[in-house]
Amino acid sequence: GQSEAAITKMSFDRLSIYRPAVLMVDRAESRTLERLARTILSYTIQRIAPEWLTTPIDVLGRAMCLNSFTKDRPNVEILDNHAIFRLAEQQSNSESDQSKTTNEL
Repeated sequence: GQSEAAITKMSFDRLSIYRPAVLMVDRAESRTLERLARTILSYTIQRIAPEWLTTPIDVLGRAMCLNSFTKDRPNVEILDNHAIFRLAEQQSNSESDQSKTTNEL
């Protein structure tokens, strides 16, 4: 909250604030409870409803890349976990459309 407010006051031309859920990533340092929680989440919630509590880092990365090159976005935007997944899906859809077009040529 306070960090976001302070960054917003800096008047960037464009500001995207990402609010992912639990990031699903294998980390180098070992934290027992974190590893246990990640294992439980990956075999339960992430399979049933991935947008509820988790954000795979590849999904976050795709969303951030697509968003940085998209011109028709608000000057300041806050993207929650659902919005992150929607952006990542847009990139996946555009990639599959491009591969279909390439295969048709």
